[in-house]
Amino acid sequence: MVMQSHKRQALIWTLSLAGIAVSSFVVLFACQPFAFSKPRQPLSVRLDSSGPYVILATTAADRDYQQAIQKAEALHPHVTRLKFSLEDLESLRESLRTIQPRYALIFIKPDELDVNFAWKWLALTTRIDDDPLVDVSSGFITGANPDAVTSFVERTAKAVNGESILPGKLIDNFGPNPQAPRNQFLQQAGCFMIPVFQERTALATISHGADGFTDSRLDALQGAGLIHLGGHGDPDGVIDGLQGQQAKQLKLSPSAIFNGACYTGVTGRWFKQWTPQGKVESKTVSAEKSFCLNLLDNSTIAYLAALHPDHGIPVYQEMEYLAYTGRSLGDVMRHTHNGVILGNGGRLPELEPFVDQMPSPKWTPSDVMLKGTAARILFGDPALIVSEAFTKPPFEITTTRSSADQLQISAVLSNLQLKSEFTDTYHADLASNKQLFNDRALIVVDLPEDWQNIGSVEVTEIRAAGQDIPNRLLGYAVETAGQRQRLHIQVDLSTTGYMQSPFRQKGATVVLTVGR
Repeated sequence: MVMQSHKRQALIWTLSLAGIAVSSFVVLFACQPFAFSKPRQPLSVRLDSSGPYVILATTAADRDYQQAIQKAEALHPHVTRLKFSLEDLESLRESLRTIQPRYALIFIKPDELDVNFAWKWLALTTRIDDDPLVDVSSGFITGANPDAVTSFVERTAKAVNGESILPGKLIDNFGPNPQAPRNQFLQQAGCFMIPVFQERTALATISHGADGFTDSRLDALQGAGLIHLGGHGDPDGVIDGLQGQQAKQLKLSPSAIFNGACYTGVTGRWFKQWTPQGKVESKTVSAEKSFCLNLLDNSTIAYLAALHPDHGIPVYQEMEYLAYTGRSLGDVMRHTHNGVILGNGGRLPELEPFVDQMPSPKWTPSDVMLKGTAARILFGDPALIVSEAFTKPPFEITTTRSSADQLQISAVLSNLQLKSEFTDTYHADLASNKQLFNDRALIVVDLPEDWQNIGSVEVTEIRAAGQDIPNRLLGYAVETAGQRQRLHIQVDLSTTGYMQSPFRQKGATVVLTVGR
């Protein structure tokens, strides 16, 4: 979750929803018991074999991670392998344009990976074809040493081959609650933020005081195949919560972990964006203290986290997207990055690299959220699927061709078990409380075969229970999907409170008119 600058940078509204700011009120009165407190059917783990797959390695990783790379190649028999220099990432573009990979797995040393590289890679993956959206689903492999890297890949192979299982349980660790007694530790059934998972897994929630996650709690996350971590973060751990040196000692089952705390994907170099001197400061976390490296050396088979100040809600959006699509983890992260593009009006934000002692960028709150979320990455195989779809999509969508050059799209809200899905984490202009966020309708439709370009998208109406809902078209983009074109649209909606709006009721309808 995003930390405030020394000038506070007008981020009060951002902090009100992210990570621990959510837990500070949710756990006090909103956590409710559900059935299924015991683990259910193990998660369905497999690799998606669709489309071309590439393995890329930096020069140093190619030298030091040979055993791990060979094991990854064994998981993907028809893989293409490429080596690249950090100084010449752009040279990969033509090879990627030729291959048009569905998935890319990048082997990289811990001291080579930082937010600058993540942004640079993200920008490259939007330019493999001519549309503005992300063109390849990516995952990163690294570790504190070559043996740790090999072990990481081996754990994936064991999960895919059925030698190890991911338990059918989700634990949502909200992290430290500033309103709780310092030594308090609460763990109970149910989950306020992602209740949709009750359709597939057992659910449990953890909240604790500033001194609550002691070494005696290292077994608290055991028995879960899916884990969410929240709170304020630094490269060495969750502030007043789980620390980096504890991460390696946690008693974990094989699991996929989603982390929304700032900087908890950092493996070496990181940048403190705001300092009292008004300059960016380049810093380094040691391998011994890195939360990410220690966690990757545990029983984790996949880890989704950020290399810069992050946001608490897109993490839950990733988990809900997984629930209603059953897509690979690489596609889950790709969905997050496409959301950044739509949230920026249909184009990737300008991602200026950080340099030590440069003036601190004068970002707006939206800039912080957009660019921080663009710094999220997947550690693990991008083709890894950890669950089938087990709930309905957010909308029932119908497309009607009203003329040769015009489509009408109707999206009817149908799944109220989803929560974060309907939150725009980047904007608050339509919110009655400007410290909270707009709602959103994120709609994706395949265009007719003879449609190649879009000339216009207009919101015809948005209604719920006979009421017109204030809205604005935030952005849209057309994605090339094989021989077809796929239209992505985001419309923002007014809100009246925390995840509260007139729109959030079954049958609420969005009608759009699309012309070419």
